[in-house]
Amino acid sequence: MIIETVKTKEDGYFVNSTWFVPNDLDNRHYQDILDWINEGNTPEGPDVIEQDYVALRTGPTGYAPIHEQLAMQTDGTWDAHIADVKARFPKTITGGTTIGDVPQHILDAAATKLAAKQLSDYTTAIARLARYIVADGREEVIESQATGEQVFNEETDEMDDVMADVVTVTAIEPVNATVEVTTYDDEGDATISTVENPLITQDNAERAAAQAIVDATPQSVKDAA
Repeated sequence: MIIETVKTKEDGYFVNSTWFVPNDLDNRHYQDILDWINEGNTPEGPDVIEQDYVALRTGPTGYAPIHEQLAMQTDGTWDAHIADVKARFPKTITGGTTIGDVPQHILDAAATKLAAKQLSDYTTAIARLARYIVADGREEVIESQATGEQVFNEETDEMDDVMADVVTVTAIEPVNATVEVTTYDDEGDATISTVENPLITQDNAERAAAQAIVDATPQSVKDAA
């Protein structure tokens, strides 16, 4: 779905002035809106309808009911009441429609989704950088580990674990720095050239991309990891 505009409604969003998307995290179009926000876009807030002075004066905070006004006329407070209502709702209040604030809940939902993606990308990038460099290869790692058997130690009168050297990381030889590539021209003549080993090129590119993700990750996400 290509999103151009998002208008906030009471219980959802109107996308591209065409279709309605409910305020539902399980709705895939709602998730598209969150992605759209995380790309740097901002939805438009809801329409706020403002009443004019006539509606306000006759509304619940305006003129008192007729029977109360009749009582005011009797006790002499009616003129003050009418003046107060007119002062609070002058004729300059003409009403209309304004744009309200974007609901905080969708901004929070977008921020939560972005943080989750950043955390996932950061974790994947760290794992990629932890892999050995193909141009350098990897050395074998041997650790002494308990075999599960024990023998009696006469000096300490205790049972000691039987240890054995175990290869925990296998060695991997570095790849050749360069390879020969044969190309042919239109006449079929061959040309042999020496280029960087594609495995090294790919490894360097992947490591650079992973490092860029790590560098761009907010510290708050790194701390969460």
